[in-house]
Amino acid sequence: MSSRMILSLVNQYSVLVLKLILVMTFLMGGLATANDSKINQAQKVLIIVSSDKAGFWLPEVVEPYFLLEQSGFSIDIASPLGGKGKASGASRLSNKQEKWFFSSELKKQLNKTISLKNVIAMHYDGVYFAGGSGPMFDLIDNKLAQRVTREIYENGGIVSADCHGPAALLNVTLSNGKRLIEDKKITAKANIEEGFWARSNYPFLLEDKIKQLGGVYSAAAKNRPHVVVDGRLITGQNPASAIPMAKSLIAMLKNNK
Repeated sequence: MSSRMILSLVNQYSVLVLKLILVMTFLMGGLATANDSKINQAQKVLIIVSSDKAGFWLPEVVEPYFLLEQSGFSIDIASPLGGKGKASGASRLSNKQEKWFFSSELKKQLNKTISLKNVIAMHYDGVYFAGGSGPMFDLIDNKLAQRVTREIYENGGIVSADCHGPAALLNVTLSNGKRLIEDKKITAKANIEEGFWARSNYPFLLEDKIKQLGGVYSAAAKNRPHVVVDGRLITGQNPASAIPMAKSLIAMLKNNK
């Protein structure tokens, strides 16, 4: 075989190898982009607060939000009506929490929450309902909140709530017709933690209603932290439970990618 023929074969082989390299680079780049997109989508959490005049409990938003943000999650804030709601409990924030809050993105988001009618559930890997008195009035029978919760849960996402936030979960019905909380281990504000105003104004007490609807309710001593995890449902009993509840949510989100 002449040197010219050998050189020609070498050149053809080199061109073939180069083409294969380009094809593999393109394919791997596309795969990386798809995986990056999946990771980004799996790192988004929706926090829902009440729009009612009774308000939401600010520490139960600040504490989970801070931990979620520190863990690298993207967070949206929504409410039944959108816009700015009434925040209660600001005086319960520590000096460090208060300083962080007033310079945070959260403060801006709470001033212009997303209306639930504009929420696309498939964009979120988890949802969290903050407490306060408000959820006992505007989230119990809110069809939009129920839709978002059901779609996130049935899409493999995580549903969480703290204190009076579980009020939003009571009437969530899954596609199979079963109530979300039925036969589920769950906690919420305990009867012994409810005062005169709550007993005079709430349509019911959460502990009683959860038991009535088939949830497996448990509680710790008054004002003690208590978190219950049942599958992809995470609930906290009271304001003292917001931080451990958020830590459980973060751990599950990271394992649920």
